[in-house]
Amino acid sequence: MPSLQPQSLKSLHHDLPAYITFVNRTNIFIDVVWVDYRGQFVRYYKKLPPGERLPLNTFVTHPWIAWASDTQDRINVDKSYVFYPQPWQGEQRRTIIYLDLPLLSLLDICIQKVRSLVKPEHIEELEIPRELFWKLKERKEVRVEDSPHITELRQH
Repeated sequence: MPSLQPQSLKSLHHDLPAYITFVNRTNIFIDVVWVDYRGQFVRYYKKLPPGERLPLNTFVTHPWIAWASDTQDRINVDKSYVFYPQPWQGEQRRTIIYLDLPLLSLLDICIQKVRSLVKPEHIEELEIPRELFWKLKERKEVRVEDSPHITELRQH
């Protein structure tokens, strides 16, 4: 899996606007994350529901990423793990950017599923090959701060 936070990934300028709409085409809730000028992850939207849209004003050199809200597994943003908007050309409509599940190997799908079902402290109790044990023990610790403008689905 690609590195979550390479050193060069950060926003640069804010001079060329881009008007986009993220569309969640998955069956899971997604966090939409902006990479700021320091290279830090800033959660801009928390738990975007399946099928929902998120209109956003941004800039060309501002990278965006997305992950599953509950597991932080990466989500494709316009067919890539990192999305850079294209400049606004005077169009009357926003550019549609799809959020999709990535194509994974059967092994990776199984590991994700087991991680979702087994608590980290219980992984050692599983009777599985050592290689799978270590893959299951690997958990991403992604540091993220919430934007002051964060939007989240409110439960009633």
